[in-house]
Amino acid sequence: MILKMMEAGPLMVNCYIVGDEETGEAAVFDPGGDADKISKVLEENGLKAKYIINTHTHWDHVGGNGALQKATGAPILTHRLEADGLAAAADGAGAFGLDSENSEASRFVEEGDVIEMGSISFEVIDLRGHSPAGLGFVFEGELEIDGKNEKRKMVICGDALFAGSIGRTDFPGGDMALLLDNIRKKIFTLPDDTLVLPGHGPVSMVGREKTGNPFF
Repeated sequence: MILKMMEAGPLMVNCYIVGDEETGEAAVFDPGGDADKISKVLEENGLKAKYIINTHTHWDHVGGNGALQKATGAPILTHRLEADGLAAAADGAGAFGLDSENSEASRFVEEGDVIEMGSISFEVIDLRGHSPAGLGFVFEGELEIDGKNEKRKMVICGDALFAGSIGRTDFPGGDMALLLDNIRKKIFTLPDDTLVLPGHGPVSMVGREKTGNPFF
């Protein structure tokens, strides 16, 4: 498995590229901008985007959707209740004096769905609370950690859970109690060594957040 993390867009969103080495297929999560840089990473690693996936559709996470779709032809996947955010990205960024690009979903996914990509399967989980219908994606793969190859579970969780914090809940559709409940039930039930891949900031682990995150 190939896993690349890069900061993309004006708010430096963590964009994740997950690639299957056997097929050369890749999923790009939350391309917040800089579609040209994302395309370069795909090319350098011999990957072709099969999916563009949005954990949620706040403008800073979706600004590169359209350009990346034009470059790769990959469909854009998100939750049905997040679709309106794709059409409002430019206005959302404009309110901060910044630029973003509108886009349109190609397919809707929800909790319980499984997205197959070569030998990699992404299990879709419900992480509502930061946004109306935020999603997480749980998968497993072999990574080099401290010089050794280890098989690990991982969860791409958007702005639901950060290292030492959680996502804001004062936006439309936000709900603090629901967000905390979803994190406890959907993320904290994963093994403690599961890697938490958040929408901003450093990578963490489930066990570290269960014991050290002040919101819990």
